[in-house]
Amino acid sequence: MSMTTTERRVALVTGSGKGVGAGIVKRFCSEGIRCCINCNANRTMAEKTLQEIEAAGGEAFIYQADVSKPEQMQAMVDAIIEKWGRLDILVNNAAMQPMKFVDQYDVDTLQWLWEINIGGYVRAVQTCLPHLRKSPQGRVVNISSIHGKRPTNFDAGYAMTKGAIRMFTRELALELLKDGITVNAIDLGGCKIEFKTGNPEMHFLTPVECTNPRMPLRFLQVEPKDVADLVWFLCSDEAGNINGDGIRLDRGAVLI
Repeated sequence: MSMTTTERRVALVTGSGKGVGAGIVKRFCSEGIRCCINCNANRTMAEKTLQEIEAAGGEAFIYQADVSKPEQMQAMVDAIIEKWGRLDILVNNAAMQPMKFVDQYDVDTLQWLWEINIGGYVRAVQTCLPHLRKSPQGRVVNISSIHGKRPTNFDAGYAMTKGAIRMFTRELALELLKDGITVNAIDLGGCKIEFKTGNPEMHFLTPVECTNPRMPLRFLQVEPKDVADLVWFLCSDEAGNINGDGIRLDRGAVLI
């Protein structure tokens, strides 16, 4: 990577206290990028992530904020600017996945899902954009899902939001062409993290266990490190000509 790629740049990764987001901030910090670790409820995991970053010589800080709340989003970005004076990279990662069948959704659940999975991404961009426009190498990466490309069981609400993020990514890339800011999405398949489904009829599952049963789990799983590596590449000089794309990272799961 060239010097301009890492020279004291600053990144905000939403939902980065644990899991995929934590992997991304660890990779950024290992390359010299300063990071804001965003968490909502689980600060304990964020503290662990920060300790690992600092032990490795990286620079980061934690900001606890709900990305669905405009005032909290603004306060977080203000804190970044106050601390480091710039913002170059936004990675939209915070999302919820309530595993439900269509007839189990009520209006409140759909509204909540929309506010986080779509509204949170849009608000993050709106809040960060004045600072990204000042960066010589502005980058936006939206973590999306293969569920936005193909149907799966008991996941209609989440899939709808990820389908929307695919088009949001393309529209935003077009709008920001003149600013030299690239915008891309990663359509993530099953990843080796645990999450709570939000459905009392189900237990703790990996996303892989909620996808196609015809393929053994070991063939479908990607690691958080795989996601972090791809995000890092999309934010590098070498990826400067990749824009408005949705890059699939799923070991071929969408082909099944």
